[in-house]
Amino acid sequence: VIVFFSSPYNKELSSISGISMSPSRQNSHHSLHSTMVLPKTSYSVISAFCTEENISQCIAYINQEVCSLGLTGVSLESESGGLSAVPVLNLLYEVLQLQRRAQRALHELETQQLKNSSDLEHLQHSNCRLKDQLEHTRRENSGLHEGERQLQLKIKTLQNCLKSEKEEVQKLQSIISSRATQYNHDSKRKERECTKLKERLNQLLMDKRDKKLSIEMSNYVGRSDGKRGLWKTSKMEARHEGEMYRALLSDYETRQRSLVLENSELKKVLQHMKKDMIAILSPKNVCVQPEPADDSLEQAVSEGEEEAGDRSRESLEQSCEQAREQLTNSIRLQWRKLKSHMERLDSQVSLEREGDEMMSRKEHEDEMQRMRLELQQCKEFIHMQQQLLQQQLSSPCDEETAALLNDCYTLEEKERLKEEWRLFSEQKRNFERERKNFTEAAIRLGHEVLNTCRYLYYN
Repeated sequence: VIVFFSSPYNKELSSISGISMSPSRQNSHHSLHSTMVLPKTSYSVISAFCTEENISQCIAYINQEVCSLGLTGVSLESESGGLSAVPVLNLLYEVLQLQRRAQRALHELETQQLKNSSDLEHLQHSNCRLKDQLEHTRRENSGLHEGERQLQLKIKTLQNCLKSEKEEVQKLQSIISSRATQYNHDSKRKERECTKLKERLNQLLMDKRDKKLSIEMSNYVGRSDGKRGLWKTSKMEARHEGEMYRALLSDYETRQRSLVLENSELKKVLQHMKKDMIAILSPKNVCVQPEPADDSLEQAVSEGEEEAGDRSRESLEQSCEQAREQLTNSIRLQWRKLKSHMERLDSQVSLEREGDEMMSRKEHEDEMQRMRLELQQCKEFIHMQQQLLQQQLSSPCDEETAALLNDCYTLEEKERLKEEWRLFSEQKRNFERERKNFTEAAIRLGHEVLNTCRYLYYN
C-alpha cells in the first residue's frame, strides 16, 4: 500500500512515498486501519496509513518494521520541540538503498540463472557430442579389432599355405629320391646286363677263334636191338658222305643265321642305347655331336656284315674282333659320359634344393618378423587410442578440438590403410614369385622324370 501524508507542522513532509507493507502486516493491523478516520481535505485516498491522530502509533509501527529490517528507528521530535524531517528522509534514503540493493541482487540472480541455464544447455550439447564421439570411437575400435582378426586369419592362412608347400616339397623330394634310387638300380642292372652281353660276345668270338674245323657226330642214335653196326667200308662211306656234307652245311647255315640275327639284335640294342644316352646327355635341346668312334663302329659293323658273306671265316673273325673292340670302347665312352652327366645333374639338383630351402626359410623368417612388427604396431595404436579416449572423456573439449581430432583420426586411418595396401601388394608379389619358382621346379622335375621314364621304357 502506497501512502501519501502531510503535516501542518512542517511543509517538508508534504510528500512521503516508498513505504510498503506486507500482506501479513496488513492483516495484523486491520483493526488499526479500521479505527483511523481520514479528513477529506488532506488525503486523496480512501484509507490512509498515517493521520494526525495516530502519528505516534505509526511511528512505533515504522520503528518496529525498520528494526526488523535491520535499520535504526525514527524519532520525529527535535530539541526545539517541533517535528524534524531529517530522520524520516534518512530512513527513506536507507529504504531506497535497500530496495536498490535488493533489485541489484535480484538482477544478479536473474543473470546468474540465465548463465546457469546457458551453461546447462552447453553441457547438454557437449554431453551429446561426447556421446557421439564415444560411439564413433567404439566403432573405430571395433573396426580395428576386426582388422586385427582378419590379419590373424591371414597369418593363419599363410602359415597353412606354407605348411602345405613344405609338405608338397617334402613329397616331391621323396619322389625324386625314390626315382633316383630306382634309376640307380636300373642303371646298375643295365650295366650288369651290358657286362654279361660283352662277356658273351667275347666268349663267342674266342670260341670261334679257338674252334677248328672237325666232323662232329650229331643226332647219333644207337640200334634198338643192341647189335653192333656194320664195318665202315668204302661203300658205306660213299653212301653216307653226301648225307654228312648236307648235315654239316645245314648246321653251319643254321648257326650262321642265328649269329646274324643275334648280331642284328645287338646292333639294335646298341643303337637304342646310343639314342638314350644322347637324349640323357642333352636334356635341354643341346645337340650332342656323335663320336667318330660311333661312325667308325657303324662303318666297321656294316663292312663286317658285307664282308661276312664274301670273305672267309678268318676275315669274319678279324672284323668281329675289331667290331668288338670298337663296341667296347664306344660303350665305355658313352657310359663315362652318362656317369659324369648324372653326377652333374645330381650336384645341380642338390644345389638348387639347398638354395630353394635357404630362400624359403629366409623369406619365412622375414615374413614372420614383419607380421610381429605389424601386430606390435597395431597394439600400440590401439593403446594410444584408448589413452586419447580417456583424455577426451576426462577433459572437456570444444567443437574445434573435436573436429581437429576427427580430422587427425581420418588422416591416420588413411595412412594406415595405405600402409596395409602396400604390405598386401608386397605379400602378393612375394607369393607370386614363390609360386612361379615352385612351378618352374615342378616343370623341371617333370621333364627329368619324363626323360627317366623314356629311358626305362626303351630299355
